[in-house]
Amino acid sequence: MMVQAKPPKVWEQEFARLSYEWEKVYAYGDADSMCTDGAILNRIRQELIEMKEKLDAMGGGGVSAIPPEVQKGFMACADEIRMQAQSAVQEYLALEDYRYMQAVLPKLTPKQKRDTHILEVSGKVRGLADALAEDNLVVLREYRTPGMFSEIIAETAKKLRGLSFKALPDSETEQEEIQGNWQVEGQMSIYDLAVV
Repeated sequence: MMVQAKPPKVWEQEFARLSYEWEKVYAYGDADSMCTDGAILNRIRQELIEMKEKLDAMGGGGVSAIPPEVQKGFMACADEIRMQAQSAVQEYLALEDYRYMQAVLPKLTPKQKRDTHILEVSGKVRGLADALAEDNLVVLREYRTPGMFSEIIAETAKKLRGLSFKALPDSETEQEEIQGNWQVEGQMSIYDLAVV
């Protein structure tokens, strides 16, 4: 059984579809991708070049021009992404629940931190703020929507308000004692196995 080659008309339609996709990504970006729009546009451009070569070899010439190469770091709507991310960060940092989370974070035990997921929630906001400071537009585009984390911040703060906090040690010697007492009571250490 012999595989039949696609007729030039099919290649021309595919070329038109890819050209439209290039224009769309150039104008609006590709929010589903975790890479720069420039990388996506150049990949599409390369596919268009290969397709045009195939069409030229078949004698089909009804295709439009190849779009220009763009810088790898190009991002569509970059200023809009920055403004939305800035607004989102300001919103989260101004939330009373977020400020409460940050205030009680040092008072939590490791188990409480795990159970409430406070480090993850706090990390998302800090990550967005860091991405804004670094001008990492790929990350900013992913999390730029204002209010995206507001609900999870409120839920985490609600969990934290239901906890009781243990008083922290006052002196450095008490802190050293706590840090030095790392072995769980009743648990054997490797030194218990030493032959006398």
